[in-house]
Amino acid sequence: LQRYEIFNVPIEEGAVAIMKSIYFMADASFIQNKSYPELDKLVAFLKQNPKIQKIEIGGHTNGLCDDVFCNKLSNDRAKSVVEYLINKGINANILSYKGYGKQYLISKPGDAINQRVEVKILSVQ
Repeated sequence: LQRYEIFNVPIEEGAVAIMKSIYFMADASFIQNKSYPELDKLVAFLKQNPKIQKIEIGGHTNGLCDDVFCNKLSNDRAKSVVEYLINKGINANILSYKGYGKQYLISKPGDAINQRVEVKILSVQ
């Protein structure tokens, strides 16, 4: 699966962008302030691409927690991102979220790169 930077992601179904520099409080879904510039890039991207009809915000953990906790944490974090987008004027109807826990590690368990937010384009006009 090819993963892109948000402004380089092709506007097509199934394309996935990794959002870099989104930080949460440890073991919590509270978005840290230093994440806002990156989240605002996503807001700008969505506003610039009205052909996008549906996206999924996917939350992923570092893989060090048990399955139940990882799944809940990643889901709550993805939901926090969706709430941020809605508060910035993005139409809630195009947004969905899902927590993947530690299902899709992209490095060895514990590596910070695993703890990420991905944006998947689900539907394009």
